[in-house]
Amino acid sequence: MTRIRPRSAATVRRLARRLSWRAAGALALLLLVAGVCAAAALGLVVAAGSAESGPVQGGMVVLAGALAWLAVSIVRWLIAPPPQAEGVRVGREAAPALYRLVDNLAERMGAESIGNIRISAEMNAAVFQRPRRGVWGAMETTLIIGLPLVHSVSPRQLAAILAHELAHLQRQRGGWRAWGAHVRAWWHRVCERIAADDSAPARLLDRALSGWAEADLMAAVRLNHLEEYEADRVAARVIGPKLLGDTLVEVAMKANFIETDYWDAVMSQAAQMPRPSLRPFRDMGMGVAAGFHAAPQHRVLRSLVCEEGGLSFHPTLTDRLVALGIAPRMPQPGAHSAATHYLQRSLPRLSRVFDGRWWRGTRREWRRYYAEARVSVLASPPQSTD
Repeated sequence: MTRIRPRSAATVRRLARRLSWRAAGALALLLLVAGVCAAAALGLVVAAGSAESGPVQGGMVVLAGALAWLAVSIVRWLIAPPPQAEGVRVGREAAPALYRLVDNLAERMGAESIGNIRISAEMNAAVFQRPRRGVWGAMETTLIIGLPLVHSVSPRQLAAILAHELAHLQRQRGGWRAWGAHVRAWWHRVCERIAADDSAPARLLDRALSGWAEADLMAAVRLNHLEEYEADRVAARVIGPKLLGDTLVEVAMKANFIETDYWDAVMSQAAQMPRPSLRPFRDMGMGVAAGFHAAPQHRVLRSLVCEEGGLSFHPTLTDRLVALGIAPRMPQPGAHSAATHYLQRSLPRLSRVFDGRWWRGTRREWRRYYAEARVSVLASPPQSTD
C-alpha cells in the first residue's frame, strides 16, 4: 500500500464529508429498497384477494412472501447499533486528578468537556461516541483509557496521549462531524452483516456492493491516517512535539513488551501451579517497571521503526515521528507511572475486576495446560545419579 502522507485540514474535511455522504446514500438506498419491497408485497397480497385464477393467486402470494422476506432481511441488516463503550466507569470522585487533567486539556484545546471516563483492559486510549438510543438521540462522548497504558507511561506522557485524543474530538468529532463518523461506521457494520449472511439475497448484494465497499474501506484507511496526523499536529502545539514523539515510542515499545514478554511470564506459571500467583493486572505496574528496562530493547525499537504500514488504520510509528520532525529515542526509566498518580484510589477495584475477567476467560486453558505439564513430568524417566 502506498504511504499516506499528512495533508491539510481542508483535505481531511473534504474526504470525511464525501465518505459520510456516500455512507448515508447507501443506507438510504437500502432503506428505500426495503420500503419498495414491503409496499410491493402488500400490493400483491391485496391484488391476490381479487384474483380469479387459483394459480395466479398462489403465485402472487408466493412473490409477496419473497418480497416481504427481502424487506425484513434488509431491515435486519440495517439495525446495526454501535457497541456499548467498553471498560469500567471511573467517576470524578474516584479519580479527581485525572478528570482535572482532562478538563484542563479540553479547555486549552477548545474541545468539549468529557464527563465520562472508562478504564479498559486494552493498551489503548480512544474517544468513543455513541447516540444515546443506539442509532439516534443525543451524541454521548466517553473517554476510554486502557489500564495497561496508564501503567506504562508517566503522568506527562499520559497528558500527551489525552491531548491527541482530545484533538480528535475537537477537530474531527464535534457537532455534525460526529454524526458523519457515526454514519460511516454504521455503513461498515451493515456491510459486515451482509457479508456474514449466507442467504442468497445477501450473497448477491455482497457481490454487487463488493467494489463499493472495498473503495470505501481504502478511503476509510486513508481518512484514518490523515486524522491521526492531524490529531498529532494539534496535540503537539499544546504539549510539544518532543514529548509527543517520545510518548509514541514508549507506548509502542511497552505494548510490544506487554503482549510478548509480560503475558508469556504470566502464562508460564501454568506449568507449575494450578492457579496463578502473579495476577496480571494487579501486578502489571511492578512487572512493566521491572521487566521492561531489564530486557534489551534496542532491537525492538529498530524493528518498530522499520515496520511496514500495510492495510492498517493507523500510520506507522516512523511515519508519525517523521511528520512530527522527531527522531526515535530509547525510553528512560521514570519515577512513577500515570496509574499511581491518577488512579491510585481506583487501582485495587480495577485490578480485581480485570483479573477476575481474565481468569474466567483463561481458567479452562490454564488448568488443561497444568494437567498436561503434570502428566509430562510424571511420565518422564527419573534422572540417574552417579
